[in-house]
Amino acid sequence: MLRPYGSEVRWRIRQGDVDSYRAAARSINASNADVVNVQHEFGLYGTWTEPTFTRGRWIEGGYDDHLRPFLEVLTKPVVTTMHTVLPRPSPSMRGAVRAIAELSNEVIVMAATAVDILTTEYGITTPLRVIHHGMPTIEPHGRHRLKAKLGVQGRTIVSTFGLVDPRKGLQYMIEAMPEVVSRHPDALYLIAGQTHPDLVRAQGEQYRKGLVTQARLQGMEDHVAFIDQYMSQRDIIELLLATDVYVTPYLDPNQSTGGTLSYALGAGKAVVSTRYLHASEALSDGRGVRVDFRDPGQLGRAVVSILDDPVAKRSLERAAFAYAKDATWPRAAESFLRVMTAMAAAVDGGPTRGSRPRAPEPAPDLARRLAENPILTAEDVIPSLPGLEVMSVFNAAAAQVDGEVVLLLRVGERPRLGATPPPDALTLDLTGPEPQLRPLGPGYAGADLIGVAFLDTEHQPPRVRDVFLPRNLTGLDLSDPRSIRYHNPTGGFSSAADDFSDLLTQMSHLRVARSRDGIHFEVDPVPSVAPANRFEEYGCEDPRATLIDGVWHITYVSVGRIGITTSRLTTTDFRSFDRHGVMFLPDHKDVVLFPGRPGGRYAALTRPMPGSFGRVLGIWIAFSDDLVHWGGHRPVALPRPGMWDSLRTGASAVPFRVAEGWLEIYHGVNRDTRYAMGGLLLDADDPSRVIARSPEPILAPIAPYERVGVFNDTVFSCGHVALDPAGETIRLYYGAADSCMAAADLCVRDILDRMQPC
Repeated sequence: MLRPYGSEVRWRIRQGDVDSYRAAARSINASNADVVNVQHEFGLYGTWTEPTFTRGRWIEGGYDDHLRPFLEVLTKPVVTTMHTVLPRPSPSMRGAVRAIAELSNEVIVMAATAVDILTTEYGITTPLRVIHHGMPTIEPHGRHRLKAKLGVQGRTIVSTFGLVDPRKGLQYMIEAMPEVVSRHPDALYLIAGQTHPDLVRAQGEQYRKGLVTQARLQGMEDHVAFIDQYMSQRDIIELLLATDVYVTPYLDPNQSTGGTLSYALGAGKAVVSTRYLHASEALSDGRGVRVDFRDPGQLGRAVVSILDDPVAKRSLERAAFAYAKDATWPRAAESFLRVMTAMAAAVDGGPTRGSRPRAPEPAPDLARRLAENPILTAEDVIPSLPGLEVMSVFNAAAAQVDGEVVLLLRVGERPRLGATPPPDALTLDLTGPEPQLRPLGPGYAGADLIGVAFLDTEHQPPRVRDVFLPRNLTGLDLSDPRSIRYHNPTGGFSSAADDFSDLLTQMSHLRVARSRDGIHFEVDPVPSVAPANRFEEYGCEDPRATLIDGVWHITYVSVGRIGITTSRLTTTDFRSFDRHGVMFLPDHKDVVLFPGRPGGRYAALTRPMPGSFGRVLGIWIAFSDDLVHWGGHRPVALPRPGMWDSLRTGASAVPFRVAEGWLEIYHGVNRDTRYAMGGLLLDADDPSRVIARSPEPILAPIAPYERVGVFNDTVFSCGHVALDPAGETIRLYYGAADSCMAAADLCVRDILDRMQPC
């Protein structure tokens, strides 16, 4: 009986019928599909001689591959994702995988270890990409609430989920439980999931019954429990969020992917695992604890060491969650889309086997990143007020003052996440024309809320308020980690029919950090420039510092509900600052002043933010005789379709003189919202004239701290310093993933040589 699929299913393949595969390929060739994505698993695209389960282990059968005939007929470009990559393959498996790779435009694997195996043991020479095993987006909160829901409140939960069979090594974790219970008498090991159907067919529930008997004989019947049922995605997430330590005591050292481990990392869990391939890679660098196979003593000691040390446990949880954020299903989908979009764009007509173009690889960037990166993180900064936590420190202005490197940091804060709101906690009523403060009311746990901080200018003097919004509030859009959007449908057909209000998830201020070597910084304990008026209701952001006639002029973004504006400060020592108010009307940001007066006038690179027609967001220039009144506005460097800066451009570091003119290090954003840095060469006397521009980024997000954070795949600079008197080498200070500060050294000549004339 055929399953009644919806209309989105266009073709069916009979698994053991080779002609069915070929027919599907011919149908796809005749369709309007641009790219084909094959999610390869051996059990789906071929037939095996019947495997047998003998003496506690599986004996592999032979493999007859049917995907190769499909790919030989297919003329569309194809991306193949290999889910299972086994070391020491049988000849039939090795031949099948080599043929699939040769017939695919792109081959994607889920772990870097799989790249090594395919290269060394399968002899594959084509480039391979890594897109990690996906998982749902999980907010790692609500442990106590979900323990109560599961009926295990007051217990310390160790868990494993997935299909139950001897390859999971569950018996070794049960054997380890007496040691865990001796230190933590409330510990409970939850084994969740049904028995593997192949195992049930072979021997019924013999293995599960043996585990139950083992727990009873060890006196652990009150400390080992089974959830013997199918678990929905929601069930799995709730189990993980209730878990204190997640364990994968698996026995197969060659397992290259593991969905359960990916889920646990995505939930921000402290993980103990045996050293199979996926775990060895995913749990490195402090993201988990790895133990030897079949060693209950090591398993028990590892779990106890985590439970005994809450600080270490929290460190593991944070590292796991940070690592997994880039592998959530939305992020994995974005990565797939980038590959397939590039492939579709590269195809001109119907390619044939052997001539299919591969998606182009990006050129390597020019930056020499500091080994100490990231040089500053949120943990290096003291919160400005009780009740707030620092989430990010990034996008700093840079200056050299009295033999020191000075950074004027952007520091982002929010109310402490997950904290129980006080009895007098406030929320915002967003349904009217202006947000109104209201009592939050009882019944909310910290995990049910999202905190927002802003400057309340209705109060005199203005004060920072922290308020809480229910996460399930109808109309709340949390899709962008940097902002909160509230949709307030009016029900009409006027321009206000889909009204919305925007808030920021973090409120920013500016803070000074100083260093003698330009690498190790001491951060001031209090803000240097704090929000002060309604223009800065949501904070002060992204400062740039330009030295003009012995005075540092600092431009920064003032953010409030009435718009995004640019303001100016002056200082001579970065200890006291004079405010000069708003420079440009909203919405306007990324304003950078030129040193001196090129062509006899002050000049500034700007970025107006039009909301009309094409909404083109690019670099403009403006001129002034007094730094107050500005004119001569004109575009300089707009986005370039199909290039690394195709979506928007903006000035970043302060322009500096080179022999050929003014060199500006600017940022560009592509259609995947990846922020990268490039060079812009402007005429010395007329900086509105562009001489040359970078065809590829000089700094792109490739390091882990650049790829995963508050906003992934982002490098964004607001300043640099010269490393030698001639200025031949510069150190670019930049925000990474909107989370931390990093630095990279660049040779100016390399930047100029890589540019193309305009």
